[in-house]
Amino acid sequence: MIDVNALTVRFRTKTGDFDAVRQASFHVDEGEVFGLVGESGSGKSTILRALTGLAPVAGGHMKIGSHVHGEKIDRSFRRDVQMVFQDPYGSLHPRFTVDQTLREPLTINGIGRQEERIVDALREVGLGPAYRFRYPHQLSGGQRQRVAIARALIVEPRVLLLDEPTSALDVSVQAEILNLLRRLHRERNLTMMLVSHNLAVVGFLCLRVAVMRNGEIVEQRDIASIRAQQVEHEYTRSLLLATTGYRRKSARATGADTLL
Repeated sequence: MIDVNALTVRFRTKTGDFDAVRQASFHVDEGEVFGLVGESGSGKSTILRALTGLAPVAGGHMKIGSHVHGEKIDRSFRRDVQMVFQDPYGSLHPRFTVDQTLREPLTINGIGRQEERIVDALREVGLGPAYRFRYPHQLSGGQRQRVAIARALIVEPRVLLLDEPTSALDVSVQAEILNLLRRLHRERNLTMMLVSHNLAVVGFLCLRVAVMRNGEIVEQRDIASIRAQQVEHEYTRSLLLATTGYRRKSARATGADTLL
């Protein structure tokens, strides 16, 4: 479904050109959930934006379904490929009610039965009709992200790009959103790409993971290998260590506690 070969994304700055992504290559099968993981600034989100035409591509080849990068981006591409952004408050129009937010993509794409689709979309993400005429500031962070997911899914896309969809949420709400995404993937057979800095989050949803550092993909592994810590690159090991967290161990020699 997604084929990326030697992708380079270049931005022009006051000090010269900057390659945010360099020679990135990967593929995602239809119906697969694929993860991009790495620290902030590693180029993960830039790849998603390049796939949607929101970032300047300086080189390489990209194809999503039958859509080839370089060709005119038409309405069918916009409907097939949808994105959920990191900040659910920033991605929602502050003066649009939930109803207006969900109705707009239906109107743009000429999709009928709008009333029915809006109610169904809210129900699918776990929100009742009472939320339909609320504004973003009247919703919690998790509810806003559910609306953002409903907005993306209401046009029935084939590919869903997720840019750290849980990082701005409380831990308990993160689990709810991840369970929601897993259910939607199963029910709709969506192809998903999930960007995160957290290997535990990626491992919950994804079958395969690409690890990014400084704009480059340094390693690709399936989740089973990641869980077994069968990795090659030192940076991937450091991410695994960070995901494992801290363990308290008593240092008998000094009588003090050390965090390991």
